[in-house]
Amino acid sequence: MFGFGSSNSSFPQTKLIPLIIQLGDFLKKGYEHSEELRSVGTLIDVDTLSIFIRQQMETWNPTLNEKSILDDKTKDAAARFLAGIAINLTKKEEEKC
Repeated sequence: MFGFGSSNSSFPQTKLIPLIIQLGDFLKKGYEHSEELRSVGTLIDVDTLSIFIRQQMETWNPTLNEKSILDDKTKDAAARFLAGIAINLTKKEEEKC
């Protein structure tokens, strides 16, 4: 159904690879920002980090077949998703409980 080898689907998965790579770059920026703040004793929450990531996405406007694929609400959701992952990656073991 979602295999990479299926040629029957019209889903443009290979064209989405740059989008996925860029999302990974935004995740890295969020992670590094969270780690930077943690190193000086400042803890950041998911909502605050999502604002930081969303600002990084401000001028990003990926297209697929000349069609914009991210509206503002989708960027907001993507930023929140990536912020959640970044925060979970930076949590210390004792904070995870």
